[in-house]
Amino acid sequence: MHIIRTATTVLSPIALLAALTACDGGSTPAPSATKPAASGAATLPAGLVSRGAVEGPGVGAAKATAKVGQPITVVGRIGGSENPYVAGRAVFTIVDPSLKSCADAGDADHCATPWDYCCESRESLKKNVATIEIAGADGRPLPIAVRGLEGLDPLATIAVTGTVTEANDAGLLVIRATRIAVK
Repeated sequence: MHIIRTATTVLSPIALLAALTACDGGSTPAPSATKPAASGAATLPAGLVSRGAVEGPGVGAAKATAKVGQPITVVGRIGGSENPYVAGRAVFTIVDPSLKSCADAGDADHCATPWDYCCESRESLKKNVATIEIAGADGRPLPIAVRGLEGLDPLATIAVTGTVTEANDAGLLVIRATRIAVK
């Protein structure tokens, strides 16, 4: 029994880390795992999300010059995988608007999850995807599911303004959002 408890204690943080880093095309939770917050549940910070024009460079162009610690504005569409949202966390991915989702193919029955961009090559997606996080005062992603909150739906076109928290030559770009405009 002691061995099982010890294994569970060690593996639980590892499983959590794997789930939070699965944005690179690894396994993702089922779409039903991230439902919109129920009425009265935690919400996004007041004033974070607005409706209106979305302006700025696409994800691909922004990645070319992004440096950790710098302010950035980037435009993209929510997507990049079957479930672009991290379950129970205010973290999701966006894709450069120049890429065509399966919904843009013109065949409505072509794909059940057109925001996964399955018609694009993995290399193209890697060059054109960014991870967006909405953090609390402690700097950690808020513990809320953002899918459907304030227009943050799959394939929504958004402009994110924030700070680059991670960027590397392997294609990683993580932005901590301070403002999000939803088209």
